[in-house]
Amino acid sequence: MFGKHLVDRGLLSEADLLSALERQKSMRPSLGRLCFEQGWLTLDQIIEILDEQRDTQQRFGEIAITRGALTQQQLEEALDLQTETHMPLGQVLATLGLLDPETLDRELRQYDQNDSE
Repeated sequence: MFGKHLVDRGLLSEADLLSALERQKSMRPSLGRLCFEQGWLTLDQIIEILDEQRDTQQRFGEIAITRGALTQQQLEEALDLQTETHMPLGQVLATLGLLDPETLDRELRQYDQNDSE
């Protein structure tokens, strides 16, 4: 893992890596947004689902399926899209100011080189 490589090289603390990974996870697009972009849900449907979610603490996808707004297949596709649509760790580290672009570029090249050996 690239983050562990940076920690092992003393360029990043474990706490900084954990913070960056948490930030990366929080930057994922919401299911509602992805479903809207796919044309599966309208804005009104998303608002209704979010209102119900706030009242019941159920997951967004569960509510959407129960209401008949999404199929199980659409939910699975949206969850896959959500997983695929994330900011790379290096970009998060640069955004947080934990690594400068030159160091990031150098370390990515070294990591890729070591990984291919």
